[in-house]
Amino acid sequence: MKNGSVLIIDDEEKLRNLLTRIIALEGFEVFEAENAKTALKKLDQQDIDVILCDVKLPDINGVELSQQIKSKFPLAEIILLTA
Repeated sequence: MKNGSVLIIDDEEKLRNLLTRIIALEGFEVFEAENAKTALKKLDQQDIDVILCDVKLPDINGVELSQQIKSKFPLAEIILLTA
């Protein structure tokens, strides 16, 4: 049984893969996106509970993206990540 769903938004593939493996081991369904455009598409297609988002994305600032996500998906929890 899955605990919920998580979307990881980060342009660094190795970090996305590592986070995906760790979170999936805890029983969550994990989705990945390398940029804001892909992330928004996944959010339209999947019911996501938690979003882990890098602040520095190639196509938009993560803070701006989180504002867009919250306006469209107010129940999703967003955690911003930065180095």
